[in-house]
Amino acid sequence: MKEFIFIDGEPFKEKFPLRSICYGEGVFETFRWKSRLPVFWNKHIERMRKGAGVLGIPFAKIEDIREAVENAVLESKISDAYVKMCLLSKGGSIFYESPQESSLLVIVREFQPPKEPVKASVSYFRRNSKSPILGIKSLNYLENVLARREARGLGFDEAIFLNEVGKLAEGSVSNIFWLKEGILFTPSLECGLLPGVIRGVMIETAKELGIEVRQGKFDVRRLMSSQGMFLTNSLTGIVSISQINEFKLPSDSREIMRLKVATLEKLNWV
Repeated sequence: MKEFIFIDGEPFKEKFPLRSICYGEGVFETFRWKSRLPVFWNKHIERMRKGAGVLGIPFAKIEDIREAVENAVLESKISDAYVKMCLLSKGGSIFYESPQESSLLVIVREFQPPKEPVKASVSYFRRNSKSPILGIKSLNYLENVLARREARGLGFDEAIFLNEVGKLAEGSVSNIFWLKEGILFTPSLECGLLPGVIRGVMIETAKELGIEVRQGKFDVRRLMSSQGMFLTNSLTGIVSISQINEFKLPSDSREIMRLKVATLEKLNWV
């Protein structure tokens, strides 16, 4: 599939900034462009800014980021697009030095509707809930890559991470939710997971619909007695899970369908 890649508003032709190549030092955001910037664009920008601050990467002007994204999509001529924007780190090759500059990389391609429902497997290795990079969307993405490859090699679509004490954390590119007895459950941030934009929207939406939300530290066996489970992220919105490892899960309940519809309306995807 052809990709359209731009850096600092210009077609990409040169090598990646050194520190991003050598150390994965950088932050990124992905989202669906459905004829316009995403509704929660400001949340994506704020999370990227926070991540850049943690890594010490000089942050670009917000208006420049917006212009770069808009120009890239315009150049691609794609109205319903997958968009990935990366703030890349420039500087010396000594690993502990601080970044000196940054560049913005934008990738655009046609949006592909997600497969649904998906099957997920529990990753063989654990997340470290104390890691300082789990709370930011960094380019250091190898754990996610390995977990997703493992899952696909076993015939699954997504990987689910547990943390170092065996508590549920997140998917390789998603946050996880499940419903039981009318209550919506999701792992707390302390379990070692990225605070997804749609995760926050889902929690807010559930409360608006009168559905109780409980964030906490849960074992994977809690999923086996759920009345439905789903994943969230800013590309696919909400995707149902039909299976964890070899255990089959119930199909969507009426409450989950209400959550899906209300969230998609907030995203302006319907």
